[in-house]
Amino acid sequence: MIHTLKKYLTVTAIVMTLSIQAAAQPAPAASGLTLEDCIARALEANYSVLISGNALEIARNNVTYAPFLPSVSLSSRQSANRTELRNYNEDGDVEKSNSSSSSLINGASLNWRLFDGLAMFATREKQSELLSQGEYNFRSVAENLVMQISAQYYSIISLQNKVNLLNELVSISQERYDQALTRYNIGSGSGLEHKQAKIYLNSDSSSLLQQKENLKNAYIELYRLMNLPLDSKLPVKDTIIPEPQLDVAKLFASAEENNTALLSLKAGEKIARLDTRIAKSSRYPSLDFSAGYNYNFNQSQYFPSKYNESNGLNWGFALTVPVFNGNETNRKIQNAKILEENAKLTFEKERQALQSELYQLYNIYSNNLTMIGFEEESREAALLNLEAAREKYRLGSLSGIEFRDIQLSYLNASDRRLNAIYQAKISEITLHLMAGELFKK
Repeated sequence: MIHTLKKYLTVTAIVMTLSIQAAAQPAPAASGLTLEDCIARALEANYSVLISGNALEIARNNVTYAPFLPSVSLSSRQSANRTELRNYNEDGDVEKSNSSSSSLINGASLNWRLFDGLAMFATREKQSELLSQGEYNFRSVAENLVMQISAQYYSIISLQNKVNLLNELVSISQERYDQALTRYNIGSGSGLEHKQAKIYLNSDSSSLLQQKENLKNAYIELYRLMNLPLDSKLPVKDTIIPEPQLDVAKLFASAEENNTALLSLKAGEKIARLDTRIAKSSRYPSLDFSAGYNYNFNQSQYFPSKYNESNGLNWGFALTVPVFNGNETNRKIQNAKILEENAKLTFEKERQALQSELYQLYNIYSNNLTMIGFEEESREAALLNLEAAREKYRLGSLSGIEFRDIQLSYLNASDRRLNAIYQAKISEITLHLMAGELFKK
């Protein structure tokens, strides 16, 4: 059963990832990892999912008809006894005698509670609700894993884009350094400009190395989440394209019905109500039926006969009526009602927190979508300025400091754009998670 559930989650995860990407998104290279590949592998092999799946299997095993069924037991007991008796008379003579006996007792018993104030029905229903809560817990683990995988996947794409950007800047800095060195060698440039260009080249190269290190570590974390060898060489070749702006009203309505945490708390409310029912059942009489069969075999030298045996069937009903137990039943009922009220309050508290968090995250998401447009315009303008500056610097009509300012302006605008795209995408996926739409049927 757990294998079937994992298979279902894998399929629905693939459907989810396709739905949250733009329709015009280009397909990644065949040799690279796709987000669907990463999610499918992680749901199959991630340790957190496997551990949570085992916990769910335990919850499934705990749903039984045991509260309604009788208990049957068999017993057997065999014993033997040997006694040596010594009598001392007045003359000092000793009279010895030995006696031995053995017995065999076999029995079978049946005990069946026919009525217990309907507690058995509440217990069975509670087992089902505990299973539902276990399923929600498993789903929550799977959803959080999908969220982690998605964040790590898009982080790698963002870092790769930053590496490409820094590669471009290092190339430009190298070109500037070569031009400054040429000028210095022919005597038309100062040594200060040549040295400053070298400093900028080293700075950009250092930043590039740092970003490559971050990218490598991001891959290691992705492989860990997928439970792959950490030295794997599976590249991610993809782009980040946010989907059209989400509707906050629809997100909140979906969260009210499908958010996994809220569903789990609703199940907790039902469990608390059932605990109250179970506590109240102690006020009612209980009726038990019992039956048994016994077989006895005894052998002793003192019996007139060689041995004796007996067997017989017995049965009966037992009615127990609670009268007074020191108000323990009332105390348990009162505490159960308090816990039931706490479960309701906890649900309302988490519902309010979810609503607040969803609206705040939606504001961040909307702002990042707007920032993407602004930063795209800034990047394009900065790129045009950089191309013009490269030509002016080559002709010697632009100073090195001015060129560096324009170069950094392009770097910062491009970096802000990449960050806005990444944050918008992560906010988008998180909103889907909060709305309970990652594994929505």
